[in-house]
Amino acid sequence: MAYLLALVAAALFGVGASVQQRVAAEAPDESVLHLSLLWYLVRQPLWLVGVATALIGNLFAGSALGMGGVALVQPLLVARLIFALPLAARWNRRSLHRREWLGAVAVIAGLAAFMVAGRPSPGENGVDSDGSVPRWLLTGGTVAAITAGLVLIARRLRPNSEAPVLGAGAGMLFALQSGLTSMAVSRFGRDGLLALLTTWPTYAVVGTAVAGTLLAQSAYKLAPLPASYPPLAATEPLAGIAIGLSLLGGTLVVTPAAVAVQALGLAVMTVGVFVLASSSLVTGAHHTTGRPTPDDATVEAHQEERRSGS
Repeated sequence: MAYLLALVAAALFGVGASVQQRVAAEAPDESVLHLSLLWYLVRQPLWLVGVATALIGNLFAGSALGMGGVALVQPLLVARLIFALPLAARWNRRSLHRREWLGAVAVIAGLAAFMVAGRPSPGENGVDSDGSVPRWLLTGGTVAAITAGLVLIARRLRPNSEAPVLGAGAGMLFALQSGLTSMAVSRFGRDGLLALLTTWPTYAVVGTAVAGTLLAQSAYKLAPLPASYPPLAATEPLAGIAIGLSLLGGTLVVTPAAVAVQALGLAVMTVGVFVLASSSLVTGAHHTTGRPTPDDATVEAHQEERRSGS
C-alpha cells in the first residue's frame, strides 16, 4: 500500500508542478524574485488548481511515509519527474527524447541509491522542546545563508541557467518548511490552537513557505520544467535528511561501502540534473514560451535591470 500511495503522490506532485510552471511562464518578466509574481499567480485559477493538486499529493505522501518510512518512499516520490516532464513537454508541443528520459532516470536512480545505501531515519528527538530552539535557529540560519548564496549566484547567470539554481534554493526552503511544520504540529497536538497561534514555529512555516514558493515559481518562470524542477525535486529530500540528522536525532549508515554508494548516487543524480538542464527543451526555450532567445547584450541588460530594481 505504501508503494501505491507514494506513486499516486508522485503523480499528483508532477501534475501540480506542470500546471504551475505553465502558468508561471506567462507571468511578467520583471516579476521574477519579486512578490508581485505571487500576486499575479494567486489570481490565476489554473495555478490554484496546480497548487491544490500538489497539496492533495502531500496528503498521499504523508500517508505513504507513515507506512513505509523515508528510505522506501522518498525515491518513489522523486518519480514525480516521470509524470511532470512528459506532461510539460506535451503542453508545449514538444516531445521528450532519449536524453531527457535518461536525465530523469539518472536523477531518480541516483537518489534511490543514496536512500537505499544510507537508510536514513528522520528521527523524532528535539522536534518541539525548549532546548531545540538554538538548534533550529542555527539550522534555519544555515539554510537561509545557503539559499541566499544560491540566489546571488543565480542572479548572475542566464535565465536558463538561473532556473536550476533557484530550484535548488526552493528545495532547501521546502525541506526546512517540512521540519518546522513537524514542530508546529507537535505544539498544536500538545497545547492546542492558542499555543499554535502564539508561538514562532507557525509564523516561521508561513515565511519559509512564501519564500520557497517565490523561488520555485521564479524558476518556473525562467525556464521549462526540465531545468527548473529536477533540482528542486532532488534537493528537497536531501536537505530534509540533513535537517533530520542535525535536529531530530536521525541516523544515516556511514560504513565505507554505504558512503561510497551514497557518493556515487549523488554524482549520478547531479549528472542527471545537468543533462536535463542542458537539453534542447531548455536551450530551445523560445519554442516553449513563444519568446525569442535573448542575445548576450539583452541578457546582460535584463540582469542589470533586475539588480538595480531589487
